[in-house]
Amino acid sequence: KRKELKEKSKLLEDLKRSVDEKKRERTEMADSRKEQWRAINELADKVGDAKEASRNALYVMRKSMPRATSLGLDALKQIVVSEGLTVGQEYFGLVMENFELTDEKYQTAVEVAAQNSLFHVVVDTDSTAARLMKRLEDEKLGRVTFLPLNQLNVDQGVRYPESADVAPLMEQCITYDPAVRRAMEHVFARKLLARSVDVASTWSARSNMDAITLDGDLCSRKGALTGGFVDVEKSRLRAHYTLKKAEEGLRSLEAALAQRKQESTTVDQQVSNVMGEVQRLEAKYANLDHMMGRIEDDVKKLEKSRERHDKQAKQIEEDVPPMETQITSLGSQIENLEEEVGTA
Repeated sequence: KRKELKEKSKLLEDLKRSVDEKKRERTEMADSRKEQWRAINELADKVGDAKEASRNALYVMRKSMPRATSLGLDALKQIVVSEGLTVGQEYFGLVMENFELTDEKYQTAVEVAAQNSLFHVVVDTDSTAARLMKRLEDEKLGRVTFLPLNQLNVDQGVRYPESADVAPLMEQCITYDPAVRRAMEHVFARKLLARSVDVASTWSARSNMDAITLDGDLCSRKGALTGGFVDVEKSRLRAHYTLKKAEEGLRSLEAALAQRKQESTTVDQQVSNVMGEVQRLEAKYANLDHMMGRIEDDVKKLEKSRERHDKQAKQIEEDVPPMETQITSLGSQIENLEEEVGTA
């Protein structure tokens, strides 16, 4: 029993260490889970702010275009998906979605040069354009101007003036994918960026091209001059870039939130597993502790029984000498009696 008790005691100590270790692990994971929840709440708030910013940017964007165009462009997003068109091959989106400014200072000049063409939609062929227009017409979803790349007539080999005062706008101010070059040429090929209004007027007449200054003053190749104050706060390109930035930020935050939620789910599962392991070890510990109690009781009973036996043995040992003396005395008495009987 003592050997069994020693073995059980060691096992109990090992179990206690395991339970304590698992409890520490559980506490650390619980803290990690709280941190995950805090991060999720913060990200959720940021996602909400990003959605609001995206909605505001979209509102400003829609205000910068005709209502029919706004309705048509909103509808196209769903129509393109339902028609199974491949984005980047059959459907390229708005003109202004297909170029980037080389420098923000060119924003006004590019916007004045493109005007409403910014909202024209680039597609691969007139067949694709016809499919989309039919859907818009049948479902009364607004009006959109399409630029089918296979049908656009662009000037081949445009000769630009060789002067430090002017530069080809589409080469100086924007970058774009070669796949939509014809659309860019359709909008910007005969546009010049001019140093000043006077320069714009001079080179517009000489080169038969529209010339635009950085401030947005336009000298048309047909002779008209357009200029004055330009409210950059109402810029279409600015609204577009604000919306683009807001949507990119929203997508990034939503991806981060989804990742955090996935990590939180993993941590929750780990916490549950550890708690289950703690409960299992605690139950095993309690069972072993109960067994230890029973063994200890048995040992105590055995010890008490041994003590009684030891006392009895000691008493017996103490009683043996007197009994031996009595036996010897009785033996002598018997001999004396036998002698008396023999002499009678």
